[in-house]
Amino acid sequence: MKVSGKKVADAISKKLQKEIENLKVKPTLVIILAGENPSSRIYVNFKIKRAKEIGVNIKYFEFSKNQFNECLNTIQKLNTDKKIDGIIVQYPVYESWNFDEMVNSIDPRKDVDGFREDSLHHGATAMGVWEMLTAFGLLEGFSKTEKFLENKKVVLLGRGKTAGGPIRKLLESHGIKISVVHSKTENPDKEMKSADVVISATGKKHIVNKDNLKKGTYVIGVGVGKEIVEGEERIYGDIHEQEIAKIAKLYCPTIGGIGPLTIVCLLKNVVESAKEVKS
Repeated sequence: MKVSGKKVADAISKKLQKEIENLKVKPTLVIILAGENPSSRIYVNFKIKRAKEIGVNIKYFEFSKNQFNECLNTIQKLNTDKKIDGIIVQYPVYESWNFDEMVNSIDPRKDVDGFREDSLHHGATAMGVWEMLTAFGLLEGFSKTEKFLENKKVVLLGRGKTAGGPIRKLLESHGIKISVVHSKTENPDKEMKSADVVISATGKKHIVNKDNLKKGTYVIGVGVGKEIVEGEERIYGDIHEQEIAKIAKLYCPTIGGIGPLTIVCLLKNVVESAKEVKS
């Protein structure tokens, strides 16, 4: 059965909206755009739209390729501005720019994407995965996500710094043992076939399919990619949805899946930061 990430995100948004209504000052998120990827504007617009829906203020900064130092200086000023609760840099940035340097220049309290090693926040994508696992658990009659995952083999595909790595860190912080499959793993299909829960964050087309899953697996597809088909750009996901739908007990699709949850979890971090920064 397909579980809509958008529906789960909408439920979380309603709770956040009520929480924000009880705050004396509305939280404020800064979004920095410094790159040439056309998809970035789309993602930024999604974040702005959801933020406005729940009552989070947005400040938006855009920088050209020759303004790296100006961008870093702006981040430093925002770090000391008590009216700012969260700062994110939309990934990817210009090829000549150092994304890690930019992220590490953000105050750990305001790094609401959770990219810094010492960030006070979990990664928004990782939190989105946790919320989806929670939804799976509730549908299966578990009030606690940890209980749902107890005695289940969890396999994570990918160990990247924006998805796989933070997902592993968050799961382990909840005491969940996981097996990580990556490019150097021997016989990855065998490892996946033995899994009760598969979380895929590779960006490799249909890496999760009928050939490497057992019946009744719980599946979350995080990774996405793009390809040109007959002159048109199309998005694909890690999971082959048509095949997975017949095998998985519950699964989260690529489109309308973890993406909407990542955005609301980012905003959840902004609200938590507001409580800390303005307390």
